[in-house]
Amino acid sequence: MSLKFKLTSLFVFLVLSFFAQVFIIGAMAADEPTLSDKPDLNIVDKQVAQNLSKMTPEEIKDLDKKLADAVVLYYDRDFARALPIFKEIASKAETLDIMFWIGTSAMKTGDNKLAIEKFKKMLSVNPQLQRVRLELAATYFSMERYDEARNELNKVMESNPPPSVKANIVKMLADIEQKGKKFLWNLRLSQGIMWDSNINSGPEMGNYSVSGGVLRPSKTNAEEEDEASVTSIAGNILYDIGDSKGLMWNTGLTFYNKAYFDHSRFNFLSVDVNTGPWWVIQKDIFKLPAGFTQMDFGNDRLSYLYHIDPEYEHFFNKYFSLKGLGSYSNENFYSTTRSGLDNERFRCELEPTFYFYERKHIVSLKTGYDYLDSDDDRYTYDGPYIGISYFTKFQTNTEFFLQYLWAKKDYNEKPVLYNNGREDKRNNVTAVISQGFCKNFYASLAFSYTDNDSNADIFDYKRTTYTFNVGYRF
Repeated sequence: MSLKFKLTSLFVFLVLSFFAQVFIIGAMAADEPTLSDKPDLNIVDKQVAQNLSKMTPEEIKDLDKKLADAVVLYYDRDFARALPIFKEIASKAETLDIMFWIGTSAMKTGDNKLAIEKFKKMLSVNPQLQRVRLELAATYFSMERYDEARNELNKVMESNPPPSVKANIVKMLADIEQKGKKFLWNLRLSQGIMWDSNINSGPEMGNYSVSGGVLRPSKTNAEEEDEASVTSIAGNILYDIGDSKGLMWNTGLTFYNKAYFDHSRFNFLSVDVNTGPWWVIQKDIFKLPAGFTQMDFGNDRLSYLYHIDPEYEHFFNKYFSLKGLGSYSNENFYSTTRSGLDNERFRCELEPTFYFYERKHIVSLKTGYDYLDSDDDRYTYDGPYIGISYFTKFQTNTEFFLQYLWAKKDYNEKPVLYNNGREDKRNNVTAVISQGFCKNFYASLAFSYTDNDSNADIFDYKRTTYTFNVGYRF
């Protein structure tokens, strides 16, 4: 192979790399906001040139093709497939362009260690690559290494970047300051109106065959519709015990009041206070809250319960997490006429979650087991449940949530007036659309439909609710 051919092949490879980099940066600038308009481009050291000069024409041609394929995948945001190709090319000829592609692809696919390695290597060659320094800062930020992210951002600010870049840096520094706070809190208030097709979850009015004859439910026990005023308050205070994340302590409060316009005997009030430690690291969240709940029904106190709800979630990568949770509660009723309903409840659940398109679309599956041990075995049940939910948020500050849940309950004792044991199967669909406006205000419309199918048909019921809320987020 002649020297002329080797030099020509080297020139072709470098030109392709140069224009591919220009093409990608231009596409990124068109598709998404970036922190720099004109990143530094191609620099090749002597070792790269020597490696290329030793290759055969076929090897260089193959390398050119792989580079072109990787660039197309990169532009299509298929970083997971582009990354191994760029790494293979880098093993033979690693220019700064290819280092940048590897670092960016690694960051997008969750390999932050590799991203940091490549960005730092580029800066060791040329400390003036401010675009690279910004990408390094963004990687540190995603890893919650805020001090290192702040240090890199300050270095870029010292270089007197363009106004648009300064504005982005100021925003990131503000985010770092917010993330680094010891106390974080939020509060949400809402007021709404609900239409409820079956306020007491009763069966349709009619005659039902039971042991020894026919049963017709009273009007107060049969299906009845009404409207209600719905008020809710929810908030929490999170205290960061460590320097940054790690051990934290969370305290929360929820208040819910439903007051029917015509049938006040079905009014419901619930107040819950919970507190407990959180352990938060890069890919794991562990929570151990314990709480107390007070509930009123109609104009009387209904019950109080103590509960503990451990939860653990591991994020395998930016696309998938797995959550396991459990719950134990002990409920006691105030009225002696309801003393047989005192119960202990155990629940365990597994929930895999999938994140798509930069977490704009979230799909969660759930499967669990529910067991309620009541003093009266007629109300003691156990059974599995499964569900699927979808959440998305649009650029218009609109959120949409959809969930389907199926549950089965096998009761220990047969109900009164029935010879056979009771088994219920329940289907529930919930949909909520919410629109934010005026910065902190929001309005939401919620729909819920429940179909409870029991082999003891007096317990069959269908229930539909529509709820419109207006709220404020602090």
